[in-house]
Amino acid sequence: MNKKDLTPIIATHPGELIKDELKERNMTQKQLASETGIKPSVLSETINGKRNISLNVAVALERVLGIPADMWMNLQTQYDLDSAHIAERDNQRETISVTIPVRDRNLFRELARKFGWACVL
Repeated sequence: MNKKDLTPIIATHPGELIKDELKERNMTQKQLASETGIKPSVLSETINGKRNISLNVAVALERVLGIPADMWMNLQTQYDLDSAHIAERDNQRETISVTIPVRDRNLFRELARKFGWACVL
């Protein structure tokens, strides 16, 4: 089994877990920001996947939520790795050679242009 076999369809940002924890604890982002000392804008960007979880944020989350800082850091690392593998997978294109009998060359040229096919006529 190689990394391609283990690459998820989408990467899950650790902010999703923060969002889930807030919901389970009936807690608002504002309350969490206040208790952790994390700026509300930083917390919001993190929860929405626009900012990585830093070591300082991980330690603050551990203190308030009781979820170990190393778990937050591992989730961030896994997200980064998954994102890189997904980008690598999506950038790889398979080349297939096909011979197609064509009656209308102009139509075929238009299809080739539209779909980005490399053609020899």
